[in-house]
Amino acid sequence: MKYYIVEKHYIGPNPRDVEHIDFNRFEVTTKPPRYEFMGFTPRGWLGTYDNVDLYAHGIYDSLEAAEVAVKALLSGEFRRDPDDDLPQDVLAVYRPGCLPPITDDALIQWLEYMIDISADDDDEELERQADTMIHELEQEGRGAYRLQMRDALEFLRDSARDD
Repeated sequence: MKYYIVEKHYIGPNPRDVEHIDFNRFEVTTKPPRYEFMGFTPRGWLGTYDNVDLYAHGIYDSLEAAEVAVKALLSGEFRRDPDDDLPQDVLAVYRPGCLPPITDDALIQWLEYMIDISADDDDEELERQADTMIHELEQEGRGAYRLQMRDALEFLRDSARDD
């Protein structure tokens, strides 16, 4: 049996919406990747379908070899999806980042509950709060980029100024 790696990357609109925020992934599959017009393609671009770019990343003789290759492709923190909800022919799914990311709307709602932002908070205070809140969010099992956290805090401060 041969094993293949297929990368799926969302390139459509609103990438930080709920249905897209945690979409990007690498799948280890037993089904050979196919390019619509050329047939089987072991490496390279497979096309774009429904705002998703597909890439093939090689053929491997064992699941272990394919997983090592995926880890090298991710070259940073990653997580593996549970095996119980995988599509047919997919043996493993790896996603970038150690924690699932939070959407912008959910982050703002969470921050409104967790912290009081004042209209008087300056940029230095928001920077300090961003570090603290990223840590708090990670303790709850979610991830946010620093810029995303900073933007959400600025949004809440600006909203407080408008009131």
